[in-house]
Amino acid sequence: MQTVIRFKRFAYTLYLVPLVLPPVGMALGEHFALRDWGAWLTVLVVFGLLPVLDAIVGRDIVNPTPDEEAALLADRWYPALTLLAVPAWSALLVWGVSAVSDASLGVLGRIGLLASLATVGGAVAINVGHELIHKSRRAERAAGGCLLASVGYGGFKIEHIRGHHVDVATPRDTSTARLGENVYRFLWRAFSTNPLRAWELERARLSRRNLPWWHNELLLWWGLSLAWAAVFTIWLGAACLLAYLLIGFGATALLEVVNYLEHYGLLRAPLANGRYGPVTEHHSWNSPFLLTNLLLFQLQRHSDHHAHAARRYQILRHMPAAPQLPAGYAALVMLALVPPLWRRVMDPRVAAWRTQQGIA
Repeated sequence: MQTVIRFKRFAYTLYLVPLVLPPVGMALGEHFALRDWGAWLTVLVVFGLLPVLDAIVGRDIVNPTPDEEAALLADRWYPALTLLAVPAWSALLVWGVSAVSDASLGVLGRIGLLASLATVGGAVAINVGHELIHKSRRAERAAGGCLLASVGYGGFKIEHIRGHHVDVATPRDTSTARLGENVYRFLWRAFSTNPLRAWELERARLSRRNLPWWHNELLLWWGLSLAWAAVFTIWLGAACLLAYLLIGFGATALLEVVNYLEHYGLLRAPLANGRYGPVTEHHSWNSPFLLTNLLLFQLQRHSDHHAHAARRYQILRHMPAAPQLPAGYAALVMLALVPPLWRRVMDPRVAAWRTQQGIA
């Protein structure tokens, strides 16, 4: 067990690999006179090579003991790694928006670079931001908000914690995909309702605490997003503002596709009083594939995350009793984009889980 923990302690630095793939791809494209194709390297690695490596490397079902958990929580290395994402992603975002304006890139290359940067935005800015906003330390929550705001999705900090985590696996939750719902319908609902839901949740908080409107947290995160947009517009012009907006949209879309597969078809049983039972590991899909879990700070141990939302990534546990996904997130994102194939793979799993849980 100690060997596994020591290995994972340093292997979490793999999350930095996607951050270097866009410039590496551009450099390789330049070297081989294939600039437009080099811009696609990140997309090809994440959605092509990673699923293969997941299958080869295999699963990780090892959990730390209580004593090991205490040692892991005392180790400052783990929060430092997540906080490093703020300057690392910011640097890539500045480089990337500038690189999109490179006159030597064709239309194919520009699209590829935007897709690559959006992929990294989802995997690093939003995923690490998600990890940080759940923490009790104010500095970590602020860093998480900054990461989310950098891709224009600061409202996620509010809606996710006060909305999704409260209502997950119920009809009230806009981020729980219904059985039979395709990913495109789900994306429309997420984009059209989640920002409004964040606003309503924050307005309700201000009302409960009798606070004035300028205490609205959304104003801070939306203001930071506008500041990013203004800097890119003043520095590089309107075309680069569009590039920034497209990167944010792509990163957010990737987040919502992951939301789609994390809870697809799962429901909490309604109680006699009209409420719902407590959130447990049974209300999120678990995926134990080691490599993607290292890249995403164990986001795929999502069942434990929802059962214990404040639990830090280094001590998230594999839950064997939870519903299990058949592959890692990268493979399943691609599968979700083809609804008939998605339903063929996932609907029988949902039906088996509902039978086991006694849910019609």
